[in-house]
Amino acid sequence: MHIHFVSIFPSIFDSFLQTSLIKKAIDKKLIKIHVLDPRSFVPGKGQYVDDEIYGGGAGMLMKAKPVIDAVESFVKRITVNGKRKKSVTRSTLTVPPESFRIIYLSPSKQIFTQKLAHTYAEAQHIIFVCGRYEGIDHRFVEYMQDKYPENFETLSLGKFITLGGEAPAMTITEAIVRLVPGVIKEAQSRQDESYSLQYDMKNIEYPQYTRPEEVYGYKVPEILFTGHHKNIDTRRKKKMKKVR
Repeated sequence: MHIHFVSIFPSIFDSFLQTSLIKKAIDKKLIKIHVLDPRSFVPGKGQYVDDEIYGGGAGMLMKAKPVIDAVESFVKRITVNGKRKKSVTRSTLTVPPESFRIIYLSPSKQIFTQKLAHTYAEAQHIIFVCGRYEGIDHRFVEYMQDKYPENFETLSLGKFITLGGEAPAMTITEAIVRLVPGVIKEAQSRQDESYSLQYDMKNIEYPQYTRPEEVYGYKVPEILFTGHHKNIDTRRKKKMKKVR
């Protein structure tokens, strides 16, 4: 899996890429991650990627062209054995629609869920576009919808606003990467968890415990020491919470 970030603050990802299972997944070559600054596509010394909003309004808006060019530069890296298929075509480039996704982190009707995480984990390439300030000039969205209608989508973590798309992009990346085979050794831990697809994402995992047996007077339930796996499994199912 290849994950690409388009961001005007690429250094935000530095510590993220060196952390825990993300770094291990990169080292094992289970995933590859690339970060690209749209400023690379702006001529001149200032390399300004934002400007005032037409018609007035508070704040600044990111320009469409540098972001479009950044996304296109990633798309041009994605090739498929030189074979022509039912695909999106750019000059000599042939790209099956299902092989990559372009995700713009922005207020959206579509909210990220565990079900989407499983869907995205099937993609070969994911391009996350991280807005800042008041977002990106709407012509970026229009361009992507016209050129990549099967690949482009807007996505939000929920009904709240962050300073930019980088934190949501990293959160979604963690949710996706942990589903890639080999990233987490115990496959069961990806199945027996909260928001499981087998429960239609309407469950919260049962309480779990580790050593020591007592913490400030709170003890581990006795049944967990019995070794009676059927009874333990029955208890866990009873303790699992259901959500709407």
